Amino acid sequence: MSTSQLILELSLIGTMLLVTGVFLVRSYDKTDGVGTKVQKILTGLLGAFMVMAGTVKFFDPFTTMFAKQIALSELPFPTLSRWAGQLGEIFAGLLLLVVMIGDKALAAPIKDKAMQLSTLLTTAIMIVAVYVHLLPSVPAEVLPLQSKPPVMTLIILGLAWLNAFLYIRKK
Repeated sequence: MSTSQLILELSLIGTMLLVTGVFLVRSYDKTDGVGTKVQKILTGLLGAFMVMAGTVKFFDPFTTMFAKQIALSELPFPTLSRWAGQLGEIFAGLLLLVVMIGDKALAAPIKDKAMQLSTLLTTAIMIVAVYVHLLPSVPAEVLPLQSKPPVMTLIILGLAWLNAFLYIRKK
């Protein structure tokens, strides 16, 4: 791993934590129950993570690795698949951040639709990611964390479903 890649990753992670922390402090409410607090934190962290994951794919070495993943997995319409993956992650993350930021300002139906759409997008993206991870033709060197088992992918998928469950339960 090069120094510039390490600096890029650390700056993105630091920015993600800073943005999430600021919005969590702004949305803090003493009357919230434990489930609601967990759901707000999870929404913020997932949102920031998804935005970061989609954004880093515009920079090398991630853009090259992502393009190789798509080429080696032989996904249909490679260019469309690449853009859909990147922009889908960013959009799902932004929806989650909108839900977290606009918790009190947005009407309930809008928040509900945003949460449903972000969960649907995240689920679709993570299922495709699991598929790509499990293909023998895709080596670990071109995968996130250079790990062949889709551990991180399944964790993100599980957290997205947990977040949706806690959101529904909160209502």
